[in-house]
Amino acid sequence: MFRVMKTNEFDRSVYYKADCSCGSDEHCITIEFEHDEEIPSMIFLNFYKDIAWCCHWGSPNFFKRCWLKTKAVFRIIFTGYIELNESFILQGEKQIEDLIYAMQEGLERVKSIE
Repeated sequence: MFRVMKTNEFDRSVYYKADCSCGSDEHCITIEFEHDEEIPSMIFLNFYKDIAWCCHWGSPNFFKRCWLKTKAVFRIIFTGYIELNESFILQGEKQIEDLIYAMQEGLERVKSIE
């Protein structure tokens, strides 16, 4: 099983995918290194991750789930935002070293573009 791998490479950017050690395909992170064409000294490091939100997780009662969903909708309507967090698990030295290697390789790749 791959934990960190290069997925794509373009003229000015390179992409890596890091898998979460929990085993779910839905928890991966995409890491993008991008070299700015207009400002040569500018390098962007972007992390992309899909985050799922279930405001009624663990509630078997239909009416309670409806109430929790309604509260969540009103929170978004009246405050304009929600706060989310999700964990990403790195397990073992090998996966951490692979991630570090991908970050170093991506940085070197975009630094070499001029």
